[in-house]
Order: sequence, then structure tokens, then C-alpha cells
Amino acid sequence: MVSQAVILCGGLGTRLGAITKKTPKPLIKIGNKSFLDYLIDRLVQNKINKILLLCSYKSEYFFKKYHNKRINNKIKISCINEKKPLGTGGALINATNKLDDYFYLLNGDTYFDGDLLQLQEDFDKKNFDIILSTKKLFNDRYGDLKIKNNKVLSFQKNKKKVISNINLGTYIIKKKILIKYKKKKLSLENDILPKLASKQRLQCSFFKKNFFLDIGVKKDLKKAKLLLPKKKYPAVFFDRDGVINKDLGYVSNINNFHFTKGIFETIKYFNRNNYHVFIVTNQSGIGRGYYTEQKMFRLHDWMQNEFKKNNIRIDEIFHSPYYKFSKNYSSKFYFNLRKPNIGMFKQAIKRWNIDKKKLLMIGDKDVDFVFGKRIKAKTIIVKENLDIYKQVKKFL
Repeated sequence: MVSQAVILCGGLGTRLGAITKKTPKPLIKIGNKSFLDYLIDRLVQNKINKILLLCSYKSEYFFKKYHNKRINNKIKISCINEKKPLGTGGALINATNKLDDYFYLLNGDTYFDGDLLQLQEDFDKKNFDIILSTKKLFNDRYGDLKIKNNKVLSFQKNKKKVISNINLGTYIIKKKILIKYKKKKLSLENDILPKLASKQRLQCSFFKKNFFLDIGVKKDLKKAKLLLPKKKYPAVFFDRDGVINKDLGYVSNINNFHFTKGIFETIKYFNRNNYHVFIVTNQSGIGRGYYTEQKMFRLHDWMQNEFKKNNIRIDEIFHSPYYKFSKNYSSKFYFNLRKPNIGMFKQAIKRWNIDKKKLLMIGDKDVDFVFGKRIKAKTIIVKENLDIYKQVKKFL
């Protein structure tokens, strides 16, 4: 699994004129945070463990704000400085000793909200050194990728506005490909990628509905300031026992946790279609003293890891340990979390950019139906003994 992301932050941003004389392009404010923060937020959502910023122009700004910082006490951000601009390829070669064997690469001036696990899944299918993300876009600025059988054959320029396959600036790269280049200053886009394409060794992954934005010119920077702060995504909420796993009664350990048929395909569908994916689960077994929260967290960590092995992502798991006779978990706070009350939904709304008009609830009990109705979600009630994906797909 790819666990490191590298972001190219060294560009001068000359096309933005006076805007970048004092501020590096990735650090331009978009709403109440920098453009780079939006990229980092997406990486956090995609469960990246390490983020490396490759800096050059006004690198001290990046070091001051990000170097050796941690997000949620888990994700570490580091910075590397180029004393002289080395180009996008040279920046990577300069950072070789800090790179994992496989890593995601992002441009620091483009926002793309595609599911990185789709890129990972496609990358795993073939033994190529680089995979890039692509989509069709009506443009005269980004050129055209000539593609056959998910291989990039060449890069061509557009003389006028046409619908073409564009490079979205998000990749997975094998570090070993960089070791072959001894030249210190070179361009990934002009020196490395075309050479791989000519040998039919450059893979691509197609995205369709995903949002893409490049702030390299003033017109698109203005567009970013208008759209990014308001950008929200549909969300799907899953009950756990009886939907994610078979309901054997107060499931609390790996030995009696069995995934339902079709649940992997179901969650993957929502990942690939840009939904936030949450689990909302009543866990009164904690309040009853059958097992501890720590034991549940360990089980959920294992469950998340099983999903990750299959290129599937759960954004967050919410739970209520409420039991009315419990000494520790009988308060109004825990009661409000318990379905069909909507406390867990309120927690999700606070933490994630959710489009409240595009909600889906998937459960197996009456409380799930009522919960879905209260949050004004389309609600699907499933049976655990049948294929979950086939049941859900009928309603999509």
C-alpha cells in the first residue's frame, strides 16, 4: 500500500503576477486557509501517513508552517528545500533519500478530488513505473494524452478548445525510476513522462465526475476562491452489525466478526463515486460492560485495515456506548448519540464537508430507518443473508 504523498511546491507562479511576489502559489489563501491545506485535507481523508513538501521559491514559508508538524498525532509533514530550482523531475531526484519505494505525487497548484485508492487499484494491476490520473475536459490549455488500453502513447498540444484527455497532475511513482536519471535538473512532464510513453510504459487511470482545478492563472485562481470553500460531497451512512458484518450479538472481537457478502463492493462503489463514507453504530455492549471501548477500537482498526488492503476507505466510524443503567455511559450526551437520535450525524456534519441534500442511510433495523428519516436521507434497509451490493444497487 502507498502511504506517502509528495507535493511539488517549488514553482514561481509567474503567471499570477504580483500575487505570488510575496506568497508562494500553494500558500495563497482560499477562503480561511491556504490552497495547500485543501490538498492536505484530501490526503488526510485518503489515510496517507506521511506528507513530503518539495520547496524552492520562498521555502522558508513552508518550513515555518508545516515542517515536522503532525496532523491528528499520526500524519507527519516534512519539507525539503532546493537551493536552486531543479524542475519537477529534479526536485524528486533531490529528495530520493526521503522517498518511499512507492509514493503519490501531487502538483501543489492543482486540486483534484478523485479517490486515490482507485489510482492504487489500477496501479496494482500492472507492473508499470508510473501511473497518472486523467479525465476528459473541454480545454485549450492542458494538451491531449493519446491513450490506448490504459497506456499513454504520447502528449500533444491543443491548438484550440477541444475535449481531450488531460493529465490531472496526480500520480503514483516507483522511486527506482528516478535513480536512472543522473541529470540533476529536469522536468517530469517534459523529460520523464514522454520517454516512458514512447516505450508504452506509462499507465493511466480514468476518472469521470471528479472535480479538477488549476490555480496557475488568475482566472482559475478566482474560480478556486469561489468554489473550493463551498465544495461539499454526498455522504453515505452504514449501520455496522447486520450491514458491514453479520450480527451475531455484541460482536467485539475478530473471531466473531464476519463481513457480509457484497459489502466490499458496496463501499468501493461509494468511494469511487466521491461519497464520504461513515459507519454509525450503537454499541450498548460497552455500557453493559460486555466489552470496553478500547476493545471496540482495536476491532475497528483491524476492520479498517482489511478494507484498506482491498483499496477501500471508511472516512470515520461513529459510535454510541449508551446504556440507560450504565454508570459511565447513561448521560444525555451518549443518549443523543444513540440511533435513532441523530447525534452521530451532527458529529459528522461538524467534521466533514457534507452535502446535506445528498445523503444515504444503509441499515437493517427500524432504528436505522428512523435515523435516516430524521436526517432526511434516502434510506435502504437490507438483509444480511443476501448480497448487500445487489440489494443497494437496485436503489442507485
